[in-house]
Amino acid sequence: MTEPRKKTTRCMNLLQKLGLSDMLPIRMQQSDVLVIDALSQNVKPPQTEKELSSQYLYKLIMLDYRARFLSCEHEPSVTVLESHDEDDFLNFLEETIQEEHIEEQHIHPMDIHMSVFHCAEDFLRQYIFSKLSSCQFGLPLLVPNPFTQETEFPLWALRNIKKSWQSKSKTDSPGKYQSRHMFNTPVPVVSFIRLGESSISKSQILNSVISKQKHNVFFHRHCKGSTRDCLLMDGVVEIAWYCPAGKEDDVFDDCVAFLNLHGDARDHPQQLEFMQSVSTVNVVLLSEHPLDEKNKDISKNLVKSTVPLIVLFSGQEKHLTQKNTTKVRLAAKNRNEAELKEEIISHIQHCVNTSDKKTSIEIFCDKARKHQFKVDEDKRSCRDGREQAEDLMSLLREERSSSLKEKLLPLQGKLWHDWCQKNKDQYRLKCKGTESLECQLYAIKNEMAAIRKTQLEAASSTNEFMKSFITCLTSPLHSKETKSYMLQWLRMFLDEFNMDALAGYEEEYRSTWETFKCGPKVEGGSTDTDPLLMKLNTISDKMTATTIELQHIMRETSQMYEVFKPTIKPQMETYELIEALPAIGAEMLMSGLPLELMDGDAAHVPLLWIQAVLDRLTETLGDKKVFVLSVLGLQSSGKSTLLNAMFGLQFTVSAGRCTSGAFMQLIKVDPAIVDQLKYEYVLVVDTEGLRSPELSTNTSLSHDNELATFIIGIGDITIINIMGENPSEMHDILQICVQAFLRMKQVKITPSCIFVHQNVAEASAGEKNMEGRMNLLGKLDAMAVTAAKEEQIDSVTGFSDIIQFDVKTQVFYFKGLLEGDPPMAPPNPSYSQNVQELKNKVLSIAQWRSDCRFSTLSEVKGRIGDLWDGLLKENFVFSFRNTLEMMVYSDLETKVAEWSWKLRKHALEKENELHNQLHSNIIEVVNHTDLIVYFGQVYDPLKEEIDRYFKENRTPEILIKWKLTVEKRLENLNGELIQNIIKKCKDVITIRKSRSELDQKNSDYEAELLKISKNLASKLKDQRLTDQDVEKQFDSIWTDWSTRVENETPPEKCVNVRAAVEEVLQTIFSNQKDITDKITSEKGPFMLDVKKHINKSKFDQFKEFFNKNPNDCMNQCTRQVSNSVHRHITGKEAEGRDFSDSFIHELLSIITSEIDSFTESNQIKSTKEYLTDLSVHLCIKAVPTFERMHSSFRKTVDPLTYLKSKRDQYLQMFKNFCTGANSITIFADFLCKQLEPAIKQQMNQKTSLQITDSLTCNNPAFSGNRSNLEDHILEHLAKKQSFKDYEEYINQPKTYFERFIQEHVEKYCTNDNMTDMLIENLRSLESVVLTANTDVTAEVVTQRGDAKTWLDSFCKQLGTHMVIKREDLKSIENEDIQNLTELKDMMAKYINDMVMKMKQQEKQNSRNESFVTLKNQVTEHLLDHHKGCWAQCPFCKAICTNTIPDHDGDHSVTFHRSQALTGWTWEDTDHFHIDFCTTSISSDNTFRYHGGWMPFKTYKDAGEPYSRWSITADGSNQKYWKWFLCTFQSQWEKEKGLQFAGKGEIPPGWKQITRESVLEELK
Repeated sequence: MTEPRKKTTRCMNLLQKLGLSDMLPIRMQQSDVLVIDALSQNVKPPQTEKELSSQYLYKLIMLDYRARFLSCEHEPSVTVLESHDEDDFLNFLEETIQEEHIEEQHIHPMDIHMSVFHCAEDFLRQYIFSKLSSCQFGLPLLVPNPFTQETEFPLWALRNIKKSWQSKSKTDSPGKYQSRHMFNTPVPVVSFIRLGESSISKSQILNSVISKQKHNVFFHRHCKGSTRDCLLMDGVVEIAWYCPAGKEDDVFDDCVAFLNLHGDARDHPQQLEFMQSVSTVNVVLLSEHPLDEKNKDISKNLVKSTVPLIVLFSGQEKHLTQKNTTKVRLAAKNRNEAELKEEIISHIQHCVNTSDKKTSIEIFCDKARKHQFKVDEDKRSCRDGREQAEDLMSLLREERSSSLKEKLLPLQGKLWHDWCQKNKDQYRLKCKGTESLECQLYAIKNEMAAIRKTQLEAASSTNEFMKSFITCLTSPLHSKETKSYMLQWLRMFLDEFNMDALAGYEEEYRSTWETFKCGPKVEGGSTDTDPLLMKLNTISDKMTATTIELQHIMRETSQMYEVFKPTIKPQMETYELIEALPAIGAEMLMSGLPLELMDGDAAHVPLLWIQAVLDRLTETLGDKKVFVLSVLGLQSSGKSTLLNAMFGLQFTVSAGRCTSGAFMQLIKVDPAIVDQLKYEYVLVVDTEGLRSPELSTNTSLSHDNELATFIIGIGDITIINIMGENPSEMHDILQICVQAFLRMKQVKITPSCIFVHQNVAEASAGEKNMEGRMNLLGKLDAMAVTAAKEEQIDSVTGFSDIIQFDVKTQVFYFKGLLEGDPPMAPPNPSYSQNVQELKNKVLSIAQWRSDCRFSTLSEVKGRIGDLWDGLLKENFVFSFRNTLEMMVYSDLETKVAEWSWKLRKHALEKENELHNQLHSNIIEVVNHTDLIVYFGQVYDPLKEEIDRYFKENRTPEILIKWKLTVEKRLENLNGELIQNIIKKCKDVITIRKSRSELDQKNSDYEAELLKISKNLASKLKDQRLTDQDVEKQFDSIWTDWSTRVENETPPEKCVNVRAAVEEVLQTIFSNQKDITDKITSEKGPFMLDVKKHINKSKFDQFKEFFNKNPNDCMNQCTRQVSNSVHRHITGKEAEGRDFSDSFIHELLSIITSEIDSFTESNQIKSTKEYLTDLSVHLCIKAVPTFERMHSSFRKTVDPLTYLKSKRDQYLQMFKNFCTGANSITIFADFLCKQLEPAIKQQMNQKTSLQITDSLTCNNPAFSGNRSNLEDHILEHLAKKQSFKDYEEYINQPKTYFERFIQEHVEKYCTNDNMTDMLIENLRSLESVVLTANTDVTAEVVTQRGDAKTWLDSFCKQLGTHMVIKREDLKSIENEDIQNLTELKDMMAKYINDMVMKMKQQEKQNSRNESFVTLKNQVTEHLLDHHKGCWAQCPFCKAICTNTIPDHDGDHSVTFHRSQALTGWTWEDTDHFHIDFCTTSISSDNTFRYHGGWMPFKTYKDAGEPYSRWSITADGSNQKYWKWFLCTFQSQWEKEKGLQFAGKGEIPPGWKQITRESVLEELK
């Protein structure tokens, strides 16, 4: 096997050991590395060789330079000597020398390093190089590939390397701190090579030259982990740069590049030739051994070269005399290291200063191609990406001017900033003398629309730059890799472009700032009128206008989407292009690139764009669980650096212009640890610095507070980053953050926080740390109390009352980032260790905070929207609406309605069953315990379903706050339904007991009549009588018998209902002097007397403050009370009960309660006389109904009346007797006539429940909660467009709700559905009766029973299914029936005939008695199910949406209405006040109440009813009521006696609202 083949095999074995063999030829991607995995939580020393590569990358990402010294140590072998002879012991060394070395060596650290390089794709290489550069390590410049035998030049990886330094060179801006891309920055190049073997380390010498900190820039044989054999470094050329700090002790005055060839130069002629061609100085380390011929030739060529040469003789100790200062010989053997280093540096400085030769990586590349090295940028996709980026840059350069951004990115300039300001203004309205808030709002919206139109015009003629950019990223012709290259090329080109453009401005800004700082201080601080400050602002504006970065191009993309999306339609030419834009943002996030969340220049969140991007991200990834981590800190406190080190991110880090706005970046979590962490992605949000006076001199305290509130609200954890322990800086940021956390507490958002003190000396000193922690906690406590007082919150005594906080575990102290002085200082390993500890804490939040809930991507989208909407208003807490919480609660209310109906339906079924059993005398009492057990059959599974719903719902942590309330509601409903059934059953039992004697008497009379009839019929049956003769015979006995019954029945004393009512009224209102006259003179309609019925002082206030008509208001009260009384009386009448004077007391209680409720909610006070007059009127008006009830009840208890009602039935039996019908026929006929009304009643009962269930489950109006029902009522009203109906709905919502339900029920009952249900239930009942007929016959035949036994069993079996009274069948129980089987057949025939007849009746007459009964029953069921609170907003009459009557807490509605609906006016005018409540309370307007004037913002201070309402100042409203007021303007003006004029003029925009748009909004 050839030597190259052997090396290739060894390299493959190496990759296999490292677990990287699968990465060739498929390369390791950057996305494979930037992931949260098990290492993120616990970094242990590698136990196996396969762990080395992942740990190397992980440590490198975290800027831990110890990554390059990783090794997996093997157990050292110990030789045990059998003999204890001293000679054997001394001979050990000789033996081991002679023994073959069999101990396995660990993998060389640089082999790990180079293995990762060979297996990494280009973008990952570029990323690794950036980390290596930050760690101050040499970077591979020329790399022999052991698998292809080619030498690679990783130009792409090197292209993005930037270095910063401060030069003292006169030729390069002395004293100026500069940051340069090393790709095109020419610098002197010093090459270090070795000829032959040497005991001295060349790389170690080179390190001592470059690094004063003795940092191992280049790995050498004495580094930790080094072994004799390194497989992959031989022939590798590395490059590193020395960067001066502008100080006296700098090694070199300017930047110098150093090349280092690993291995013997004789073995790598191509590398040597390349280095010779680019070097400014050559440094050669000669072996102490004699050189072979090849090395001698190389030496001679180096000496002959014009390139200065420094030769280190590793075999020489004596000082060598120097004749030629550019050909230097130095002895290196046994030399003092410091002296040798100084000599080398001195000669290099001399050689560099005497030579003008400078070289850049760009020149390296040309040389590399000449040597036919493989250049990674020659790949097709890279070239294509570069071409696209260069095309874009050429368009930029064509427009190079101070107005460049304005021309190429027009959407994000002044137009966007103006739109943002208007967007805030519409939520921060101010009272103006001539305009209503709604007119102001209309004007602002018009201005916003005009701005958008201008933007739309600008976007429609989009310049070639944006067109080309979007085409590059959306075209299917370009591969994903090409697009990635294009973006990276563009970033690098833009960086270079900006550097040139900003150079002059930065110097001017720096000098002006220095002058400003050193100038005299103005008392009271600087103002915006300070000339220097104004100049700084001007320069800053110019810098902003000149700078174009990728974030600005993406911002323009977002603005294109925001402008086009509201107007774009599928048929438009640009539709597909606009719809594809969010995919660009989503792809950037998935690729690990940051995306702007908040525009830092406009301080605004492009919400439409952000939500669209997150939607597209959700479509692509799925709605994954996300942990949101945000960071806050002062400017330049190291926030971005911290995040980059923690997660390997790419947030911009610069000593110049800092992060502006907020950016977000997405990191994937390894699926293997998702179950442990409880989330699948981490979304990291980086922000601009708070208190940044240099770059944002106009930044206000308000902006910082808003930013802090937004960022803290978004994050599950916010890292609060503090640089050092400066008390004033700490005070600034802590004050802002405490205020933000307090806001979150008030809107029930519960984030966590961690404090990080960076750059703290003695960070490891435990005692000092504890002292610092307690000082911090003291400051937080004090600020929390102060902030709470400002917000008028009394319950806060410390920071822990605002947020869960443990000062021992949630405060971290970090050492400085760098180990020494920049720019050559490497990162401090202690900093990386601190970062790892912080990372462990942050990622494990689910373990230390049990109530932490991670949102899905869609929920994060909603949270961003809610927070931003809240911040647009001035008062965040007052204005915040949690959209997700509202959606979750709405869904929960729908489920509660569903669960409630299950219980209610179950109760109605049980009530019907018990009603049947009680009336059928099957049971005597109803047992409460039995009912609880019965309800448990539904209630217990329902509780389990509720538990599952709360646990398995996507948002259990949000739902949990309502779990107890829901459980209590359903528990109360369950108990209420049980108590209701017991009450009704007790009423039935009471009535039944009171009638038992009467029923027995009726039964005896009935038996006697049948006996007389049968005796007479037996005498007449042989005579052939006509039907007329039979009837005459029956009439004779009927007359005699009924006369006797009448004589035997004692006369009932008739109750004088009116007298009873008058007596109660006299007693109750005895204090009223003229009560007798009122009672006796009461007749006709109720006449309202404003002077007598309304409190005088309240009357005047009512007219003065609210400009309402008190007469109209009290008439409305009268109607409302009358309706309630009517409903109560109707219910009593339906129960079939006798009149009782207790009814009057019940009515008076209802009247009092309704009047109190109405007057309280409408801020008007009635007099006692009004209560008296209305009570007298309604009670006297009810007298005819009570008399009818009394008369009906008397008929049911009068034996003769009862028997007369059954005359036709007795006549038919007499005819049967006379015609000689057998006992079976008579028995069956009589029984079926008893069954028919029972079956009919039960048919109606079952159908009413079935219709209610159908409407509740299938009708959209009734299938949700009451808010849903109200939406359907509004839709119904809009379609009908009846002003009269609207008037009733606004003034008497409860009455209209009932009418709406009645109309829907009636409509349902008039279609074929009801008839089909009736007939279906009739069939079902027929089946029940026939089954009972069959089963009972078989049972009685077995028992050899008679007709009486058969009747007992039959009634008992049917008594659960319908009301069948056994005592009503005594007249046939003694019939002589011998053949029960024949009876069964006869019963089946009669039942079939009866059912057929009933079916025909239902089909022929759909609006019969059944219809009325059913309609009333269904309506009652639905009203019970949809009952709730009927309080109306005192400002706009919107109805409280709470589904619990007399609920605890404040009233609230989803959408308020215009206050014109209540009749509010502007002071001293008859002009309507048209503003909406949610707009008013966000403004500085005031309203007048009984105590004077009150700002709308503090409306609750006006007392009840205002204090009972919760109104959110979110500006939300519906088009609906705007459309209503425009449609019915004249009618409403006439109704209220007011006009829409002056400040109450209807805005023109309202008149453009169509009914169709209103109906669409409701849906």
